[in-house]
Amino acid sequence: MLRQGRELFELGARLARLGTLAIGSAGGEEARLLARAAGCGAALAGGEVRFHDGTCAACGVWLAGYYGFGAALFLRQEGEAVGVSLHDGTGAVIDTGSLPAAGGAGTPGSWDLLTGADCAWAAHRAGDRAVRGGVAFVNGPAALTMALERMGWTVTRRPLPGGTVFTSDREGFALTVERGGAVSHPAGADALEAAAGYGEEPRAIPAFGPGI
Repeated sequence: MLRQGRELFELGARLARLGTLAIGSAGGEEARLLARAAGCGAALAGGEVRFHDGTCAACGVWLAGYYGFGAALFLRQEGEAVGVSLHDGTGAVIDTGSLPAAGGAGTPGSWDLLTGADCAWAAHRAGDRAVRGGVAFVNGPAALTMALERMGWTVTRRPLPGGTVFTSDREGFALTVERGGAVSHPAGADALEAAAGYGEEPRAIPAFGPGI
């Protein structure tokens, strides 16, 4: 962990050259401490750091895009291993090998805490959409459930017959929807935007049926 801490401190110092840095973590204390190491590196190199309480990498990317930050760094702990995700505000992966060397800033930067990040992300993606989506079951970050509920879906604790299943990858980027035996992959900048777009898509209406 000490070696990874040094590496993340150095990475943070190099990321300071890109502008304000959004940093988040999940999964354990080691991930949180390593996130702080990266933040220290960035701030001491003159960068502006915004720690956030979002629970997946896509939330940090949304923050970076919404506020115009230079990069979003997210660390997730699984057991003793800590994985690192690094993107710009569009969701593109940043190649650490292409980053400039750390600058020798004479004046340290600063850091701050952004709270309620998942709620803000969900509210922004849901907007003022109101759909008659019915019953849904969600496999994904908490923000996906928040966004669907804001749009009018009734989210259940388990899949129900006739309901819709929304499944996101763990970091909240891609979405799969299962409904009535059909599987679709709505497009979007992240899983929440994809879910909002799916909610607005017209549903197929049978040409013939009872009462028609």
